[in-house]
Amino acid sequence: MTTRTWGDLPPALREQIADHFAATGPAQPVAGGFTPGVRVQIPQADNRAAFVKAIPTSDPLATMYRTEGAINRALPPGQGPRLLAELDEHDWFVLAFEYVQGRHPDLSPHSPDLPLVLDAVADLHAALTPCPYPDAPEFTDHPVVAQAAEHHEVMKGDTLLHCDIRADNLLITEDGVRFVDWALVHRGAAWLDTALIVPQLILAGHTPEEAEKHAAQIPAYHHAPEKAITSFASSITTYWRQSAEQGAPGLRQYRARALEAGRSWEAYRRG
Repeated sequence: MTTRTWGDLPPALREQIADHFAATGPAQPVAGGFTPGVRVQIPQADNRAAFVKAIPTSDPLATMYRTEGAINRALPPGQGPRLLAELDEHDWFVLAFEYVQGRHPDLSPHSPDLPLVLDAVADLHAALTPCPYPDAPEFTDHPVVAQAAEHHEVMKGDTLLHCDIRADNLLITEDGVRFVDWALVHRGAAWLDTALIVPQLILAGHTPEEAEKHAAQIPAYHHAPEKAITSFASSITTYWRQSAEQGAPGLRQYRARALEAGRSWEAYRRG
């Protein structure tokens, strides 16, 4: 899977985007993400910028981009970057968002960013209940819980779940924590988003016990059924094991690391 660049866009489409945003300089690549689409920052006047991502309409992942656009239109103000434009031109699909000035949080032990992130997750769930995006699939259909069917009933709920809360999908700004990359949302019980964060904390250097203690500061997770969490840990570990060799090299590397985090979490929970 080859990552596309700004130069891969048809010249007419590049010009259309630059004109639309009154670009004051050339597009600058933006690193990150596991999809092969174009990711650039378009500079504008007054120190503003637009974040543009684009993918050919023939790419199977174009559906994910369309979903992301629909979700961002449905989000309450302030919960995600503001959607500025959608273009379906020249056999490419383009999303443009406000460029959020911020930094990715440090989730390692003793980081002062941890309380900010945990508080933001709790606030996010309150803002997204009831679910504002009616087309969100049920979390019980998510492959990470395929092996936890006996606990699917307590996974049902009416919260819009981000389902991909990692450090690179969070930005700490002057106004607080912002969540980006909303393409993988599901509807379900609020505790599930926090359960997905636990392996991220382990990857950041926490022991499973420490990661659980941080997660328990979020009320929804604190009150979640213990057996359901244990089953979730086992199921997501199985998912990572089954998908470890799939996807682009960067994604495979991430899944290999996540698999080790999942194994340590599962072992801790099963004692």
